[in-house]
Amino acid sequence: MFLVVRGAMKKILVLSCALTLGLAPAAARANDIFSVTYLGAGVQTPSTTSNYEQYSSTFTNTTNFNGSSITGTYTGDFVINPADEYGGAGGTGYFIDTTTPNGNPGSYTLTLSQNVNYFGLWFSALDAGNQLSFYDGTTLVYSFSASDYTNLVGACPDASNQYCGNPNSAFLNQDNGQLYAYLNFLDTTGTFNTIVFTEDPAVGQFESDNQAVAQDVSTIPGTPLTPEPSSLMLLGTGALGLAGVLRRKLR
Repeated sequence: MFLVVRGAMKKILVLSCALTLGLAPAAARANDIFSVTYLGAGVQTPSTTSNYEQYSSTFTNTTNFNGSSITGTYTGDFVINPADEYGGAGGTGYFIDTTTPNGNPGSYTLTLSQNVNYFGLWFSALDAGNQLSFYDGTTLVYSFSASDYTNLVGACPDASNQYCGNPNSAFLNQDNGQLYAYLNFLDTTGTFNTIVFTEDPAVGQFESDNQAVAQDVSTIPGTPLTPEPSSLMLLGTGALGLAGVLRRKLR
């Protein structure tokens, strides 16, 4: 980990913010079903749990998520930045992003001391390159890729879309070409203990704050996300395949 003051660092902006916040069934382990929701515009902390990490200038690699019995260890390429237009819940404090020592987009891993079934985070400056992968040990159980989804809350920039731009008064409406939203991820049929954060190097950085964990969560608040069109296509392909089998059997 290293601390970076971004100041006037220019962030790569996504000119088209037709981005979906949604469920991604790809590469999921059998019987693992994830429920994903997003909270209201401007909400930056979870209502599911009080166990979330508030980053600081002295943050190292390990957190207990505000006093929980679960510890998390961060490894890989990440930086802790002071609040700016791209992140920092409440417009103060610090946030984490995927950056290598030479300033390029990278990836980092959060390894938990115990299995959990809930994870939440405030996506700030959410872009099409953001990727989350959830693992139980070495088994991938769920993948969330923003670029896989159609626009759910409206394209940015759009003055009428409350999710566009930084919602905090210190940086109000800055970076209005990107979305800001708190997302909840609930594994309804299993658990996980590792989360990998990656960013498409052609797009920008993966900023987030108030990462939260919890065990034995049964429901999560917020607006449910819908499957991506490709998921529906897969369902359709499966149905067509089944129809073909039935036709062959009927001959």
